[in-house]
Amino acid sequence: MASEILVIPFPHPGHVFPATELANHLAARNHRITIFLPSTSSSVSLHPLIRIHEFSLPHDLRFPPGLLEEIIIPILARISPRPLYAIVDEMMAWLFDTCKELEIPAVSFFTSSACSASLGHATSRIPPDELNSGRILTFPGLPDDMALTASDMTHRGPHGGPPPGLRREGGPVRDRGPRGRGLAATSSAVAVLINTCDELEKVFLDYLAKEAGKPVWGVGPLLPVRFWDAAGSGSVRDGEVRAKRESSVSEKDVIEWLDRKPRGSVIYVSFGSLVGPTEEELVELAAGLEESNRPFIWVVQTEKLVESENGSNGYFSPEELASRTKGRGLVIRGWAPQLLILSHVATGGYVCHCGWNSTLEALGCGVPVLTWPVRGDQILNAKLMTNRLKTGLPIKADADAVVTRGDVVNGIEKLMADLEVQKRAASMRTVFSEGFPKSSSASLDAFVNFLSTN
Repeated sequence: MASEILVIPFPHPGHVFPATELANHLAARNHRITIFLPSTSSSVSLHPLIRIHEFSLPHDLRFPPGLLEEIIIPILARISPRPLYAIVDEMMAWLFDTCKELEIPAVSFFTSSACSASLGHATSRIPPDELNSGRILTFPGLPDDMALTASDMTHRGPHGGPPPGLRREGGPVRDRGPRGRGLAATSSAVAVLINTCDELEKVFLDYLAKEAGKPVWGVGPLLPVRFWDAAGSGSVRDGEVRAKRESSVSEKDVIEWLDRKPRGSVIYVSFGSLVGPTEEELVELAAGLEESNRPFIWVVQTEKLVESENGSNGYFSPEELASRTKGRGLVIRGWAPQLLILSHVATGGYVCHCGWNSTLEALGCGVPVLTWPVRGDQILNAKLMTNRLKTGLPIKADADAVVTRGDVVNGIEKLMADLEVQKRAASMRTVFSEGFPKSSSASLDAFVNFLSTN
């Protein structure tokens, strides 16, 4: 049996999920794996060769800077015998120095897209006056359909933050910790793994490998093994592949609701656990869903009531919308079985923030997307969907404009009527119909061979 590999994800569900699946793939190739997870996380479907090293973190996902260093570095220093390699989330690049001191070769793991890593790296090398010139920027080695506009580079949204690596108004590259982020922060890593595949992003993977001067492998999409087993054969039960969290509905409720809807008729609306529309836009979203007259599922994370012109008490709540659209609308508070919803034949479109995990799930299920990015790599993932893969449409023309109910209604209608976008989205499902991509399986084999020969 091969020696042990450490997998150290950034402790947020959007990073833990793909890291866990990466661990499963490596364990299936006969490697013992130790994965570092906060005690607030729970996982299912772990390979027998995987063990969890738990540590405590506050329940608040926005924990203080420096806390992870204080927790993880001492744990890493105590591990004996020394592991063969450590696979470290690129958001925790500060760990590369520790790994070097401990003589543990480190591999950088990107849970985001190769396109966002590529464009972040490309723009970090452009003089500030060119970034602020207002012209459309193209980059040698990268496709013209991913050219960046001024709004791409200045858009911050309600929660701040342009795409990783993109300068804003000539300011410094956005930094997350002592070593920063992106390709430049991987200088001491021996290789790079990215949660993507050749079928989606080969041109970006090739660009990153050339720029990094080291192996760069696409090893995704890192969706649950059961998802790939069920590819093309129907719905996926999230409860069988992911730990369920608190929710206002059961999977059974969701399945029964979807089973009553016509094929391809339902709009699914969900944003990330950390970001989402402003309160003003939540009101507009609710009004747009009501006016669209189409069946919808809306996953609501916020606990707040938001001001409304129509509410009798001066406020609007998602429950009011559910009541007014009873039978046509299903509002879910908290956790939602997203894979089940996206893979169900009744789902015809997805209003999405374009976080990379959600983007991959939409592509894997062949569902066209109405893109509503809020910040960071979401902006570039949305551009990948609309400009390059052409499996989605933007909800608004101006990235910095507030989304209105008209944008919601018109966007939904355009998405549901655009047969070309629907056809291209369906073709992506066909690409993955035989299961986990062969290119990524070959990349994982090449990576395992690299581990044993370097």
